[in-house]
Amino acid sequence: MAGFVLQALVGSLALRLGVAAPLDHLLETHKHAAAVGLAVTDSYHTLSRIQRSPGLSRTYDVLQQIRRKHRIMMDELDDDPEGVDHIRAELNQVEYIMQVGIGEESYYMIPDTGSSDTWVVQEGYKCLDPYYGMEVGQEVCDFGPLFQGDFPGGQIEDQNLNISYLSGDYLNGNMGFADITVANVTVPKQQFALVDVAAFGGDGVSSGILGLGLRGLTAGFTGDDPSQDNIDNLVNYSPLVETMGTSKVADAVLSFAMSRDESRSYIAFGGVPPVPTGEYTTVPIQKGTTTSGTTDYFYYDIPIDSMHWNGTTISQTATNLPNMLVDSGTTINLFPSNVAAAINDAFDPPGSQEDSMVWSVACDAVPPTLDIVIGGLPIRTHPSSMILPETETAPGSNICLSGIGAGQSGSYILGDTFMQEIVAVFDVGEKMELKFAQRTD
Repeated sequence: MAGFVLQALVGSLALRLGVAAPLDHLLETHKHAAAVGLAVTDSYHTLSRIQRSPGLSRTYDVLQQIRRKHRIMMDELDDDPEGVDHIRAELNQVEYIMQVGIGEESYYMIPDTGSSDTWVVQEGYKCLDPYYGMEVGQEVCDFGPLFQGDFPGGQIEDQNLNISYLSGDYLNGNMGFADITVANVTVPKQQFALVDVAAFGGDGVSSGILGLGLRGLTAGFTGDDPSQDNIDNLVNYSPLVETMGTSKVADAVLSFAMSRDESRSYIAFGGVPPVPTGEYTTVPIQKGTTTSGTTDYFYYDIPIDSMHWNGTTISQTATNLPNMLVDSGTTINLFPSNVAAAINDAFDPPGSQEDSMVWSVACDAVPPTLDIVIGGLPIRTHPSSMILPETETAPGSNICLSGIGAGQSGSYILGDTFMQEIVAVFDVGEKMELKFAQRTD
């Protein structure tokens, strides 16, 4: 099955670039982009959607990784958080992938703004059972094609990558350099990792993750023994978007124009893709401070003015909301539990809570309208994003995953449910801002 999926993707995706918007729309696109200091770029590439195999979802995995990094930021590494359930295995997730060039080869990778480390799995890697630590066959980890050979730009001596998920998954590997190509932008001598030990559930297609987050979340450690890694030997380094700017191959700007329709789904580097939009709203990325007094940018963490949802029988507004993380690697939105419950109640028929994080809804339910006000401008979540039809528990069951779930303090997330049918811009140069505009195509 994985081989068939990969073959189909190769046929449809290989270095495929998107089709630009008609000329009459481009004038408005350029106008709205220029008003907030952005440029329309031809360095964009289509994104494809694939379904993740049953098991712990990408939503759960990424949430655990964010929580672990939050604990590193707060210098708290002792206790596991409470009140976290495993998402039901039958609720498969949907994720976006793109082609990435590493040296002379290309791999399908998950573009992830919720993490900062770029890694690809190396030929001969050891696949471990995440719960018992025993070596198992590589088919259990279920990665796509494996990286062959050594680091194209040389290995970094005495430094390793160590990413652990509180769900039990983890990855280790050496670090080094390569020229990494995204769309038609080649970022020179980018630091990344070749994973040689993985306890991880893959999707059968992608070979790693393209870390698009900020320097504060990078997870390099000095030494070659991951069991000895701790906050004292953590080494932050320049992630891909930062290196893209400092090397001057493109502005340090990343943008997504996600859609369920692959022919309309793009990622762009150095600017925004040529898709029609309304006006942009701008909001500053928020810094975090550790208990030791270190202040830095860790997440794409932004303030939310308010939310408003309007169903067939319910109309409500939420204010005094916490900051939220904008994360392309998480399938659904994760809101405060009372807000998530109220929005799911506004579906017609109402959703049903499955555990502490997720709700199921009828696949043909009518979702409420949902406006998230950011920087004074309401951003409408498209109704098609509020229900994930790919997650139907069984053919004909008419039970699907809701696009709205519940997070916990410090890990509320605007995921793909939010990011679809808008243009989301991550400006990590001097401005350190996020910008959002509604798509009009």
